[in-house]
Amino acid sequence: MASEFTNMRSMLAAAAKSMNLLNPDMEHHHEQTAYLAFQIGSMMGLQGEDLYYTIYVALMHDIGAVVSPELQTVEQIEAHAREIARIGASIIDDMERFRKLAGMIRVCQNRYQENLKLIGEGAVLDITQAVHVADVITSMVKERKPILNQVDGIVEAVKQLRGTELSPNAVDAFIEVSKREYMWMDLALNPQFLLMFTGTIQPVSLDGALAYTKFISRIIDFRSSFTAMHSAGVAASARELARLAGMSDEECRMMEIAGYLHDIGKLRVPNEILEKPGKLTKEEFNIIKEHPYYTRLILMDVDGFEKIADWAGFHHEKLNGNGYPFHFEAKDLDLGSRIMAVADIFSAITEIRPYRAGMNREQALAVMRDNVKNGAVCGNVVRLLEDHYDEVNTARETEARVVGRRYYQSLEMRDK
Repeated sequence: MASEFTNMRSMLAAAAKSMNLLNPDMEHHHEQTAYLAFQIGSMMGLQGEDLYYTIYVALMHDIGAVVSPELQTVEQIEAHAREIARIGASIIDDMERFRKLAGMIRVCQNRYQENLKLIGEGAVLDITQAVHVADVITSMVKERKPILNQVDGIVEAVKQLRGTELSPNAVDAFIEVSKREYMWMDLALNPQFLLMFTGTIQPVSLDGALAYTKFISRIIDFRSSFTAMHSAGVAASARELARLAGMSDEECRMMEIAGYLHDIGKLRVPNEILEKPGKLTKEEFNIIKEHPYYTRLILMDVDGFEKIADWAGFHHEKLNGNGYPFHFEAKDLDLGSRIMAVADIFSAITEIRPYRAGMNREQALAVMRDNVKNGAVCGNVVRLLEDHYDEVNTARETEARVVGRRYYQSLEMRDK
């Protein structure tokens, strides 16, 4: 297997699109903040890994908002920016690969003088301040007004914060890049800043992609106690079923990635629909029906994820053509897609939700057999589940338990 499975440019693009789904009022905010932070960081002399971290922190600085009780407005998020940064760091700081990122997110909304005392001069201070300055500026931009007519007012407002709220180095760097008209037009026209890295972007192995998708899945699941452990359970179930079906080691890991990301499109679904314990209205179910489409749309643009995008995006398709949103039939759905559909249903009915207990073995298998009889899911995959039930269910429970513990710790952090 080649060491490069995908690249960080593609993964970052998926992360940015995911954050845009989370709150329509903040569409493109994270891309804009990352673009401007990159410009400021470059002017400050940041290079290499430090410049990459500037982008990562900018893209992810609001992830703490996912454990909010409700979808927040831009004003609410900005008013609670420090708290959101602290919670966001707590979501990922147990993941070794992202611990450094978590540390920077935790302090990226602090005042300059506070961070100067806390972490001292150096690259971390420059990274976090480049992000902080960029976030302040992008929050000032009015989308419906000519962008160049806003520049003078924004520059003057930022100068007033120099040396107190904002780093002198970051402010001075911003003032320099503010003289470039193209930069403002890039900002206004939803910048494709990631294209800058074509040719030099960091390669990402399959194992690296799997680690990164576990991080993204937390953004998906941590929005709601109804779904807090779902993606981890689906990922583990899909991986085990794929192994039992004779898929290769590489395909099994790809199935695991698809499981972690299969519900990424749900970031577009309001929490009141996700957390409704009763029957959904037709209008509410129509909104739910959109999520596999957005899942596939996001993942299709990730280099190397073409098959993963199908497996994740087709998880609500049925062999009889009565699934959604593509209404594919048996002839259109390969083994990976069939496994994902079974893993999703199995995980949903066996996991504990706030309004019900999970089904036991007999109940769960009865539901799965009914789905086979109705022509919804693949009988061969369900027979694998039945023959190896304890093995698959133990893997599901183990993964879900780890994520669930982390979710409730994050809730405690939020409520302190």
